[in-house]
Amino acid sequence: MMKILVTDGVAREGIELLRTEAQVDVSKPLDESALLDRISEYDGIMVRSATKVTARCIAAAGRLKVIGRAGAGVDNIDVDAATRKGIVVVNAPGGNSVAVAEHTIALLLCLARNIPQACAHVKSGGWERGKFMGTEVRGKVLGIFGLGRAGVEVAKRALALGMKVLAYDPGVSASKAASLGVVPAEPKDVFANSDFISLHVPVTPETIGLIRRETIALMKKGVRIVNCSRGRVVDESALVEGLRSGKVAGVALDVLTSEPPPPDHPLLGFDNVIVTPHLGASTTEAQTNVALETAKAMLAALRGEPVPNAVNIPVPAAEVFRELAPFIPLAEILGKFASQWSEGMIASVRVGWGGKLSSLDTRPLLNSVLKGVLSPLLGDDVNVVNAPILTKERGIAISEIRVSDGNGNPNEISVETSTNKGTRLVAGVLSARQVPRLVQIDGYRLDMAFTPYMLVCPHVDQPGIIGMVGTTLGKARVNISEMQVARKAKGGDAIMVLGIDSPAPPEALTEIARLAGVLSVKPVYLERPNSQAGAAQGG
Repeated sequence: MMKILVTDGVAREGIELLRTEAQVDVSKPLDESALLDRISEYDGIMVRSATKVTARCIAAAGRLKVIGRAGAGVDNIDVDAATRKGIVVVNAPGGNSVAVAEHTIALLLCLARNIPQACAHVKSGGWERGKFMGTEVRGKVLGIFGLGRAGVEVAKRALALGMKVLAYDPGVSASKAASLGVVPAEPKDVFANSDFISLHVPVTPETIGLIRRETIALMKKGVRIVNCSRGRVVDESALVEGLRSGKVAGVALDVLTSEPPPPDHPLLGFDNVIVTPHLGASTTEAQTNVALETAKAMLAALRGEPVPNAVNIPVPAAEVFRELAPFIPLAEILGKFASQWSEGMIASVRVGWGGKLSSLDTRPLLNSVLKGVLSPLLGDDVNVVNAPILTKERGIAISEIRVSDGNGNPNEISVETSTNKGTRLVAGVLSARQVPRLVQIDGYRLDMAFTPYMLVCPHVDQPGIIGMVGTTLGKARVNISEMQVARKAKGGDAIMVLGIDSPAPPEALTEIARLAGVLSVKPVYLERPNSQAGAAQGG
């Protein structure tokens, strides 16, 4: 039975869902040493933010297939190390978005009305209303960086409060922003025109230090800043300078570069700075949502199913993915077929997308093709997670071509491999019943089902060859289940493709290759042969 380790106080509902299909061990947060001692036992691990899944831990994870982060960020997981090892990393980007948005708006209103300071003042015996004069948010401009799930929820609530919202997100179209009632703007314009700024971005090379001396210099005097994303997107020393100069009127932070901050952290000394201990997702509802969302994604990964919340596998929009999903087996089969049909060392792979596929985000299918290309060479060491990295490391160039008419076949996928010995191409489609079928080899048109074991036999178009090949396989007690023959011109070269029930012994292949009129014979095994003889031919 699969084993999953859950740490960091993940909500009970997520643990119970995992237990429907796996043995689950629950632990308090683990440091690197403790995790190193245990990680090799598990197929999956789910964490929140306390446990760090480092490269060392991943290297020690002999059977680990999936790492789940019950939350949006994955800062505590070495995603690059996981990807290289073929481990899927999943998170729950939508489960806590409402909680984060509500916390953001709460902090924004606290900044505007000095609520925490006024509360502390009254509790200490004071009643000086004049010290806590605030400002209305109605009519003010909120600048949002990042229109992901949380950013969109913040925008909705800000608009309901009567604010004008400017937003920058390079991954969101202007039309999409406009449909939300948000004004799309470039970063310099967001900085220059906002009364309040709210950050909802991941940590990337572009976002680290998004708030820094140079960008604070662009802001209005009296700007108020809220950060509920990640601490590293703010240069805290620059923020201190902005507060001291009066350029920044107030700051509300739910995240810091170092958590918890040291007692002498300079930001803690300002009355106009509000700090909360990373509470953005800390609601009962959010913790239940992210635990369930992460558990569902982890179980899908462990079953070998498509994973909508994968961080290190390209996942297009849900409606697009539904259209692509039936083609994933076909894409991998074509990659395996092309790899084995090729002669020599593969230098490049060009994948063609026909019909409706030509207009879709085909990244998941491309990864499946690459997995297929490499799997005859690398076996279980390759999967859709690490296939792009391994392909690049082997120096194989990848390109794509899109043909709207599908070369005469609806939704045809073609895989062309180039080697030091030439170029070869195979193509396939899905039947009406969603069954992968082979429709082309090197310009020869045919139509047959793929079978676990296949032979490709180029030959001269002359009488008797088909019979001789069949007789040779019969003597070797290899049964033929499928067969197609295609030619381009009568009496010229032709190609025979056979589906067989078991791998052909090497001596049978040698005998076929010696038959008069046979140009060559090539085994293409889409499943790993069990016999040693088959394994020798299948590589």
